[in-house]
Amino acid sequence: MGVVMQTLAQAGCRSLKSGAGVVLAHAVAGVMVLALAALAGCAADQGAAVPEAALPQVADDLRSAPCTAVTRDMVSAAFSIDAALIEQSSMSSLCVYRWEGEEELLDVTVHVTAVAPDERQARALFEDATSGEGARSSSPEAGPFEDVDDIGDQARFDTANSDLHVLRDRVYFTLNAYFGPAMEPVESSSDAANAIDARTQWWQATLPQRRQTTQTLASVWMGDDTRR
Repeated sequence: MGVVMQTLAQAGCRSLKSGAGVVLAHAVAGVMVLALAALAGCAADQGAAVPEAALPQVADDLRSAPCTAVTRDMVSAAFSIDAALIEQSSMSSLCVYRWEGEEELLDVTVHVTAVAPDERQARALFEDATSGEGARSSSPEAGPFEDVDDIGDQARFDTANSDLHVLRDRVYFTLNAYFGPAMEPVESSSDAANAIDARTQWWQATLPQRRQTTQTLASVWMGDDTRR
């Protein structure tokens, strides 16, 4: 498993250095998050339901408990899938939810980007990442961004990868969700570079569905958000 992880990392670095773009970063991140979850557990429960009482309460620093930002119950409600069947993994500030049916796949990634000392600083971080020179300088291939109404205090879609950037009080997080046909198997799955390229192409092809399903989940999150 260690060799596989190293190969994935090296292949991802070569791809990113070649200017393949921000979608490749998501491909590498997706593969590595799932692999790390399988290797270390990463709080994964292999589909077993976690009682609500066992879930950590919303912490002051959600970066240490990213799955409390967008919960499995919210994912379940958004896509009408039994919560007990949705796998949950977390690592640092990332939370991943995953479910596979016979022909469909649910794949959700939540990244708690920042929990700022106050709302002013949180908004500054959000603006720097999603508009103007700040966004272009920090991520040359990102955007353009589009405003989304009625989500959080402010929200914007990154049209390059369908990430939804959400600002709520002092918290700034990104959300990406896909619910639809699973990716076709890669013929030479032992080749890490080919696997990453195939996932990148699939990601690009599913951008419209990701935009729709991400907004569906965000709307459920907004409805369940008790901090409004």
